Amino acid sequence: MSRRLGTVLILSLGTLWVCAMGGLPQPSHANNEIKDAQDPVDVIWFPNPPYAVNRKGVPAGFEIDLWRMIAETREIPYRIRKADSFEDLLEAIQTNQADLAISGVLINENRSKQFRFSFPTASSDLKIYTLDNQEPAAIKMLRILLSKQVLLIFLGLALIACIFALPVWFVERKRPDLADKRKRHQLIFILQKTLLLSTDHTRHTRTRLISIGSLFARVLLTAYFTSFILKVATSETNANSGNQMEDLNFEILKNSTFAAIPGYIQTSILKSNGAKIVDCDVAETCIGLLQSEKADAILDDMLTMRSALKTMPPEPKVTPASEKLMTLFMAFSISDQFGKDPRSRMINDGIARSYYDGTHAKLSRIWLQE
Repeated sequence: MSRRLGTVLILSLGTLWVCAMGGLPQPSHANNEIKDAQDPVDVIWFPNPPYAVNRKGVPAGFEIDLWRMIAETREIPYRIRKADSFEDLLEAIQTNQADLAISGVLINENRSKQFRFSFPTASSDLKIYTLDNQEPAAIKMLRILLSKQVLLIFLGLALIACIFALPVWFVERKRPDLADKRKRHQLIFILQKTLLLSTDHTRHTRTRLISIGSLFARVLLTAYFTSFILKVATSETNANSGNQMEDLNFEILKNSTFAAIPGYIQTSILKSNGAKIVDCDVAETCIGLLQSEKADAILDDMLTMRSALKTMPPEPKVTPASEKLMTLFMAFSISDQFGKDPRSRMINDGIARSYYDGTHAKLSRIWLQE
């Protein structure tokens, strides 16, 4: 009886011990969770001025500086690496191979389904850029002056002077100060005085009236010349403004070739509108293709183009060929896995607070302003 009681007692104690051990938290899992929370954030970036740029092998730019400020103030450890292409950057975020992507990534609905976006970091305007084929002002003015209309105006001016100078000479040729001059010299003298509307060449009222008539005729001719110049200038201004596209209707550009970076939203827009595309890796390469006439146009945001053009040769000049087509918003790209990390909320909070503590304005003056 005592043996059975001892056996039951031992079994009961064993059962209680197993239950007690099963109810305790597993120390290994707890330690792993703490370790994961302290792991460095894996940041990936790709050059896209002014948001992320490569300065002698060191990442810099508006979003890079903004990220460093947030990481330092929030005490977030991180490691940063450069992607081989913009497509690789997006793939790294989509497959959770990186936690945070920095490259002025545009927010749109399709990308929002593949990964998460932080609070917007910046905004810009989408425009089409082409080579500026306008003539220099000096050549344009020379072309106007040599036009048929202007030559006829100058011919009319010469005829008016001669027509009015001849009667004055015929009446005044016997003046003592002109009598000893040759006819040719007399005509030149009278012609000069008639053009200047000087009265020291005449002593007769009728010749003064002829000189006044000459002045009136030349005023009319000058008014016509001015109106012609204004008409030419207005027509060219209207032509330039007429070439400025106001929407994303690419019917007139279907035969054009755009330099575009694979993976960009701009590239998707071009493809959906049937435009021809030649690939380029960064904004500077795209501009180089445009300046070498291997591409006809570029569709990109204003801030990127303005920043990239500062590092490019000024000629041939690249200018916008469209008005603002749409407003774009940029943000940090966050992988789905890292989106569950509390530090992703800290990053959003840091971006939002940068608007209020002056950090965002300070970085904007450095990177986003002209």
